[in-house]
Amino acid sequence: MTDAAKQTVLQHFPYGLYALTIAHGGDEHAMTASWVTQASFEPPMVVVAVENTSRTIGLMRDARHFVVNVLRDGQRDLAGKLGRPSANAPQKSKGIKTKPAPTWGGPILADALGWLECRLVATLPAGDHTVVLGEIVEGGVEHADALPLTLRQAGLTYPG
Repeated sequence: MTDAAKQTVLQHFPYGLYALTIAHGGDEHAMTASWVTQASFEPPMVVVAVENTSRTIGLMRDARHFVVNVLRDGQRDLAGKLGRPSANAPQKSKGIKTKPAPTWGGPILADALGWLECRLVATLPAGDHTVVLGEIVEGGVEHADALPLTLRQAGLTYPG
């Protein structure tokens, strides 16, 4: 397969935009993610892919919990803000309205479409990313009538 063919096919995958939020040792952190999917009905689980060089993966491993927040249509600026590398924007989650997750108290984005609080079950190296398996322990809906934000709706393209 050529690089062009691979990129074209991967660009046609429908990617949602999500915010992963974590708290550990008094530190709150958030990042934009697009590689998120359900992995199991029973027990309910999700899989997320996190860059190996990101600050997020270490915090996830240490905290053993994280929240997947489903961004809603109209939150393109928030996705962009949280998508910046932490080295360039160490306080990128400052000023974002959050509330504590019911099970472990980590941050939930109060204005997201909805959220899933997860317990980290396993991690798996996957090239330049780490695949994180999380068991859903709690969930909530903040804006039931909203539509989810997708990569395409945000005007972004998958670099492939």
